[in-house]
Amino acid sequence: MGDSTCLTFSKGASKMERIMRRTVIGAIAGVVASVPLIAALGHIPGVLLLGAALGAAYAVLTDPTPDAYLDNMFTAGAYGVPLWAVISVIALPLLSGQMPEWSADQMRSHFPGLVGWVLYGITLGLCMQFFSDMATRFFGPEASPQTKDTTPRKRIVILGGGFAGMKVAECLERELEKNPSVSISLVSENNALLFTPMLAEVAGSSLEPSHISTPLRSSLHRTEFVRGRVTAVDTENRKVMLDPGMTGAESCQRELTYDHLVFALGAVSNYLGLSNVQKLAFDFKSLIDAIRIRNHVIEMFERADRERDPDARKPLSRMAQGSACCSRWDGARSQDSRVAWSPARSCLRPAC
Repeated sequence: MGDSTCLTFSKGASKMERIMRRTVIGAIAGVVASVPLIAALGHIPGVLLLGAALGAAYAVLTDPTPDAYLDNMFTAGAYGVPLWAVISVIALPLLSGQMPEWSADQMRSHFPGLVGWVLYGITLGLCMQFFSDMATRFFGPEASPQTKDTTPRKRIVILGGGFAGMKVAECLERELEKNPSVSISLVSENNALLFTPMLAEVAGSSLEPSHISTPLRSSLHRTEFVRGRVTAVDTENRKVMLDPGMTGAESCQRELTYDHLVFALGAVSNYLGLSNVQKLAFDFKSLIDAIRIRNHVIEMFERADRERDPDARKPLSRMAQGSACCSRWDGARSQDSRVAWSPARSCLRPAC
């Protein structure tokens, strides 16, 4: 508890020191940069105070980079135009009891102020870079925030990147959003979440594969994604073994340690002991399976288009599917797409 308190106090002191240092540098640079602004607007005390405040705000909101004079000059100079519009054109007339005017003559009268604000921004960027470099040279660099945390992290590993695994990762990210002591990892053979109910649309060529898949890395913001195939789970040592041959590199990650393990691996095709079905039928659980079926049907239609023997053409234009919902839908989509797939429309007729 004492170490945690000291670490929190050290972080707060370091942050306050950085803010104070940048505020002083920015205020001094803002005062120096106010010289062209005084020539355009007058009101020396007010302009100096405003320039110092803007310089301090700019310094606090930007991280210093050594010797970045050109970048600072263009960045700060670009702020001159919106500052001119907000302060000179709108704020100052309102403070003096007048309504802002947007006529050509009024804008022409504000042009010296525009030049002054742009010169103020350019000078502010150059001066702040110079003073920041001098402060680093004579007083050392800014105190960096102490981010080192020796507290051991709890590791949650999720096996499977389907709907269940994805939902678990999303819920854990939401529940542990403010708890950095827990790490989340998701392991899956595929790097995208697949909407399996619409695989038939891909096999029927009415949808592209990218329309029913979402990259897991872009959907999960805190979870570490590991693409790999799980070969074993060592429950005694709390390790998940990965297949190193999946990536073809011997130096790839071979195991993951965990404190909590979630199994969301889904299921595999069940052929009910029918070896011929397993040998000859098409699987239909992944994008690769759907694309394989689509390409096979197109290939059969192309062969039928070139076949001149009616008896030989007939089996090429027939298909057989199961009685499940997806199988019926896939068959219907394939039947509807026959004419579109074949350039010789007259030679292909739906088989009875």
